[in-house]
Amino acid sequence: MADDFRPVPGAPPPAPPSGRARTLLTRRLADIVCLPASRVPPQERWMVADVLETMLASADVPLRAKVAARLAEQGEAPAGIVRRLALDEYEIAEPLLTRARSLSDFDMMEIARKTGRRHRLALARRECVSELVAAALCAGGDTDVIAALLRNAGAHLAMETVEFLVREAAENETLSLLLIKRPELRPAQALTLFWACGHDQRRMILDRFAASRAILQEAASDVFPLARQHDERDPAVDAALVYIDRRQRDRRAAELSPYQSLEGLIEHAAREGLRLEARAELATLAAISQELTSRMLDDFGGEPLAVLAKATGLSREHLVMLIELGVRTDAPLRIQQGVRVFDTLSVDKAQTVLRYWNWVIGRAGAA
Repeated sequence: MADDFRPVPGAPPPAPPSGRARTLLTRRLADIVCLPASRVPPQERWMVADVLETMLASADVPLRAKVAARLAEQGEAPAGIVRRLALDEYEIAEPLLTRARSLSDFDMMEIARKTGRRHRLALARRECVSELVAAALCAGGDTDVIAALLRNAGAHLAMETVEFLVREAAENETLSLLLIKRPELRPAQALTLFWACGHDQRRMILDRFAASRAILQEAASDVFPLARQHDERDPAVDAALVYIDRRQRDRRAAELSPYQSLEGLIEHAAREGLRLEARAELATLAAISQELTSRMLDDFGGEPLAVLAKATGLSREHLVMLIELGVRTDAPLRIQQGVRVFDTLSVDKAQTVLRYWNWVIGRAGAA
């Protein structure tokens, strides 16, 4: 029979196949699985898909690439075949990685785990990347993949992923710049990242995340007198009100200080040097921790001291004196950096930043 493809006993071996039959059959099967659901019942589509997957297992690269390109445009393409081809060589997988709607989040997480950089870069550039897939792409720690993801406006980042990226960006200026622009980044995360950033990124963080506390101050205006009553003292309320309060300096400490004021301390230190006891007194007068005070004084840039000066109502001249008290040899550059921030940051926003830093350090010490 003409249609009987079983070998005939004693017949000479067949000639090597030209591949035309394989190509034609594979295309026919791909045509069927790409038909809309209204044309092909689900059971028949699954059976055809099984046959097609068997054919693709031994198909050459050009044929697999043609099928992959065809399936990439189909919303109802069989998920198993799409996943198999998306795990294939990059030249075959690329259209599926970038466009295939039938790839599930779990498929893409598997691809991110099992494939190389080019596969992951293609996934990171998809029109829409879910939080789950973004987390899987970031987990590999590949800077190029993370940067592509951060540039993608259609990528969504979970808070846990942003926390991971804050740690990664601390060692990478490119990532920190991209992360600062992301809508998912919260003020707390940005102000933590601040310490590891360069000067340009620091100014961007302060411009975007140094928020006013006006609405908090208005909402808590009647809480302050109530909280001062002895029978209403609550450590959690006290800590929150310290963050909200308009006053930064400790006035009672100034009355007891031999320097009488923050300015007096800075002027004395300019003449005598900023010894350990003077550092401690600076922290007390500014109502911040000694750890934060030392961190700002020893920082490589002038921006943190500018925040301190603005928040406490110091003059520009006293800011310059404060920066010059440091042991670093690059005081002129730090002064330039500090003055630039001092002149552009409001008192309220500077207090918000300073108190957040102080609150984080206090919370870490209590943990």
